[in-house]
Amino acid sequence: MTPERAKNIGIKKALQSTTIGILIAFLFMMLLAGGNPQWMVEWNYWINIIIGIVIFYGLAYLFGKNAGYEILIKKKDSDKVGAKYGFLILTITAFLVGWTGFVQEGMEASDTFWDSFEDYIFKPFFWITLIGLLPAILVGILFGKWIKKSK
Repeated sequence: MTPERAKNIGIKKALQSTTIGILIAFLFMMLLAGGNPQWMVEWNYWINIIIGIVIFYGLAYLFGKNAGYEILIKKKDSDKVGAKYGFLILTITAFLVGWTGFVQEGMEASDTFWDSFEDYIFKPFFWITLIGLLPAILVGILFGKWIKKSK
């Protein structure tokens, strides 16, 4: 196994795992919307969702290389590596996607920087991380196992 092949396997499995994560997030949001798949249109989150998906896949590509290398070349524990990168991808995406709303809406005239930071960055980060933590770790563990099996 060459390092380059290990990285490519990691990228492929990371992108597949990210697709699963996005589907889980969509289904969860649909449940919050009372089972209505039209929630994206009704809540007008298109830009946030598109930017979030781009960030999610971008991070999966970057971290997938590392995971493939760590699991297949360095022989690290696939469960731990997968969970680590699943958690990192979720938390970094949750933090970065909040900036979309912050930039879009800006600060209200009566808000301070910290009020807007709390509303657009901290609260989404907190809730996305809290709700997505278990699925991210579980999908991350599967991701690690898929890499390990792809020798």
